[in-house]
Amino acid sequence: MAGPLTPPLRPAAPTSRHVSENVRLLDAILSEAIAYLDGDKAAALVKAARGVADEAGGKPKLDFLFHEIDADQAVYLARAFACHSMLVNIGEDVAGRRREAEVEAGGDSTHPKTLAAAVAALKAAGKADIASTLAELNVEPVLTAHPTEVRRRAVVERETELSRLMALRRHHLPADLDRQIREDLFREVALLWRTRLHRPQRITVADEIRNALSVVRLSILPALIDLYGAWPEAMGPEAMDSRDVPPMLKLGSWLGGDRDGHPGVDGNTLKLALRSQARVLLDVYAGEIRKLWSDLSVSTFYGEVTPALDALALATEGASVQRADEPYRLACEHIFDRLSATAQRLTGGPVAYALEPSTAAPYPEPAAFVRDLHIVRDSLRAHGGERLVGHRLQTLISLAGACGFHLLALDMRQNADVHERVLAELYERAGVEVDYLALDEDARVKVLLAELSHQRPLRSPFTGYSEETAKELATLEAAATAVALYGRAAIGAYVVSKSASVSDILEPLVLLKQVGLVWGGAEPRTAVRVTPLFETIGDLENGPAILRQWLNLPLARSILGTQPVQEVMLGYSDSNKDGGYVASRTGVAKAARMLANECEALGVGVQFFHGRGGSVGRGGGPAAEAVLAQPAGTVQGRLRLTEQGEMIARRYGDQPTARRNLDALTAAVLMSTNKGPWVDVAPDIEADMAALARESCAAYQELVYGDPAFEDFFWSATPIGEIVELNIGSRPASRKKSRAIEDLRAIPWVFSWSQARIMLPGWYGFASGVERAGLTLERLRELAFTFDIFAALLSNMELALAQSDMAIAERYAALSPDKAAAQRIFAAIRREHAAACELAIAIRGGSALLDNRPDLAESVGLAAQSVDPLNHLQLELLARRRRGDPDDKLKLAIQLTVAGIAAGMRNTG
Repeated sequence: MAGPLTPPLRPAAPTSRHVSENVRLLDAILSEAIAYLDGDKAAALVKAARGVADEAGGKPKLDFLFHEIDADQAVYLARAFACHSMLVNIGEDVAGRRREAEVEAGGDSTHPKTLAAAVAALKAAGKADIASTLAELNVEPVLTAHPTEVRRRAVVERETELSRLMALRRHHLPADLDRQIREDLFREVALLWRTRLHRPQRITVADEIRNALSVVRLSILPALIDLYGAWPEAMGPEAMDSRDVPPMLKLGSWLGGDRDGHPGVDGNTLKLALRSQARVLLDVYAGEIRKLWSDLSVSTFYGEVTPALDALALATEGASVQRADEPYRLACEHIFDRLSATAQRLTGGPVAYALEPSTAAPYPEPAAFVRDLHIVRDSLRAHGGERLVGHRLQTLISLAGACGFHLLALDMRQNADVHERVLAELYERAGVEVDYLALDEDARVKVLLAELSHQRPLRSPFTGYSEETAKELATLEAAATAVALYGRAAIGAYVVSKSASVSDILEPLVLLKQVGLVWGGAEPRTAVRVTPLFETIGDLENGPAILRQWLNLPLARSILGTQPVQEVMLGYSDSNKDGGYVASRTGVAKAARMLANECEALGVGVQFFHGRGGSVGRGGGPAAEAVLAQPAGTVQGRLRLTEQGEMIARRYGDQPTARRNLDALTAAVLMSTNKGPWVDVAPDIEADMAALARESCAAYQELVYGDPAFEDFFWSATPIGEIVELNIGSRPASRKKSRAIEDLRAIPWVFSWSQARIMLPGWYGFASGVERAGLTLERLRELAFTFDIFAALLSNMELALAQSDMAIAERYAALSPDKAAAQRIFAAIRREHAAACELAIAIRGGSALLDNRPDLAESVGLAAQSVDPLNHLQLELLARRRRGDPDDKLKLAIQLTVAGIAAGMRNTG
């Protein structure tokens, strides 16, 4: 396609008045805090650097200033710019622009953003039987422990309080109250300035569990309670078969259960995660029961109760004679005591509100707790008192139905290679004449099926095993204990990484059999579903055939039960690193269609689990938009997706934001479910998308894996070496001790390109793919209009292009010692970027990147203003480090710039 190779300028959307006012106020308070705490000289240094950064054409002066500063000053300025970047985000968020963009970016304004609006839209469209669809809906965001959250929890807490105080200033307040809020803002900014931004030691799995549960406790769980309380009235009785809201929205987690490549995850972390989750949830339940107790001071002098309620009241131990005529309160006391006893059994201590340990019988399962709540509710309904407690009791019933006693369903994940080694050892130590590792696939399947045809275990308590096998068995034992304690819903899925064959699905079933979670015999059953993960381009292509072979086994039908649903996880991260952005996105979409087709042909439902990251290159972007773009027939009322690292705090960091995103996600699943039956993609679209994916993949792999100089370029032209040393996650950055890109995990791969402002995983290969596939502009426009997957691909790619900055990127490329190779490689990157920008704009008929999404354009522009100085400082510090400067303060300063850039860009990996 003819046209200039100079990319259009970064979108310059005008900053809204509210955003500008917020940013100016917070910046002024930061300057005031620095002067107050560190003196005028320090404040003057920061002010001078900030002034040069904000000056038009001031970048050369900024480079000169940074070249002259010493290591101490570098640390100080890195802190100042990082704090400024965080405060800009808060100012923008409170103005409401970023959060609206987070939900709406790239979406059609006609798409419902709440479940109530989605129900109304379906009713208006004449859809029947919405109630049955809602009853079967299963939406589950899954929190994962990937190392992408740069910010410490202490920093997140400061940001949360600052956001709350800034939100108060949006109202017209008396002068004295406004002054008090400003003083509170000063205190919080000063505390932020005195808070360490970096981690001196690597974070542990226990830290990750605590950090995530802090967000769950403060915002996600309250948002879930809000939604379950609001949905019945918002949707109307005709959308519900009864007043009980089905458990449509649940929560999941990998925290403490994801063992794949993580030496720190084992049975102990699994127990810790579930114990910690139960403690949070049972305290919430107990608090709600206390509120009901306070409300229900209903006397039998003025109203009757059902016999069941009366029996529940009489079961209360040590009831006060003062409450003899208040059976609802007595019933609440009994429920509270049983909850506290349950907490003692599950967590080792009573609930937070208990004055002493409980001697009541603990609830054996969540259903028993719900039954007691039903007794209270049914009595109120029978005697005209339901409105006395509003929706609180019904909401508690709905919450208990969704969360049980475990709060988040904990997935387990392990690599198929580990399963092979463990099984090989079990066969060897059991004296069975099976050399498992030497068997081909057909032989393995035969051996595994035979093992599942009876109840005899392979393991023996009297046999010693290697450290790896012993650890795996102990982890599975912990899972069996968890199922016994919390119920089957506590363990969500057993995810098999690197699934490449039917034996990879059968192996964990045999291992789970060793601890009693799978029952062998003529019709084997399982307490834990096994979920294959297809994550590379090859895995995605081969996945449908593997699934067909699995589902054709008679054992599969027995394992899946009478209403069979097979869950399949689709990986965006490794497929992107393997074949580039376009091949990954189109490969995932095509795999979903083909996998759903295989399931439908065999009479099996499918539930897709989307392994998305926060960045565009790892499947990121607005979740609701991604769900709405899924092919017809693939959602089926069921969907799980990962929420990783920094995106947990970004999307769910406060209650209103968490509620908005959870509601929008649930609405999107409902709407996507009602797209209609399976529809084959038109042959011409299928052919063009296949050609685009194939050619873009080829262009990407030629650069990343085909150029022998690229690996060294990557390690020298990005801060990957410094990122590897960051203590931002408990998981190692590489699967092996090597510099090979194949061994590097997808998160640091993406993180490095975002730090260097190249964002390569989010767009590289698209323009070359278009040219090689011979696609015209007119054809691209047709595809964008008629094929949702392609439209979503373009929307997210345009964001990645807008976030990149080739002028800054060129400076990073210059860090490479091999100048000739660096110039050649970066020239290819720049050409591809320019051509991709031109295409992205031309396809939708725009004049600049993101000019059709002004709120998002403003966000990108604000981020650039706050991050640009940090990039220039990082470049200076990286140059010193690459020249051999050993100063530890230099390393700290680089880490602070990494944290500041990540905060400003709002994504790491």
